[in-house]
Amino acid sequence: FLIMLVSRYRFIGVASIAALALLAAPARHALAQQLTLSNTRGLDFGRFVAGAGGTVILAPNGARSRTGAVVLLNSPTVGQASFNAIRSNGNKSAVIITIPANGSIRLNSGTNSMAVNNFVSTPASTGSVQTPMTMSVGATLVVAPNQAPGTYSGTFNVTVNYQ
Repeated sequence: FLIMLVSRYRFIGVASIAALALLAAPARHALAQQLTLSNTRGLDFGRFVAGAGGTVILAPNGARSRTGAVVLLNSPTVGQASFNAIRSNGNKSAVIITIPANGSIRLNSGTNSMAVNNFVSTPASTGSVQTPMTMSVGATLVVAPNQAPGTYSGTFNVTVNYQ
């Protein structure tokens, strides 16, 4: 018996001299055969300056790091996306979590864009979990040299299959 739930969320960014990329999930719940998946925190890459380019990495535990010449700025709201999955019976079940593949997600601001790659979740994409379950999602934002400041937005899907 297989239950599949797909939720869609938006990245939202704001910038002036620096770029900010944020995943703000709508406050909504989706219900599929006794399974509820809700977003409790948006994915927020925080504010940064592109410089000569690099990446902004957000781990599922909320730790933020960078590679290359990207300069991270103070961002009090930076952090991983978080979801709650609840089944009414709360039994331990096999679960398959599907997050976006590399190259499938881009944040856009006018004609400018940035790729979001290396999505990773905790718990991992497959395993046996007890519900209710809290799932955290991190990713890597690819920043081009001299990336234009702006408001970058996009979407990604999360699918949770309980077996």
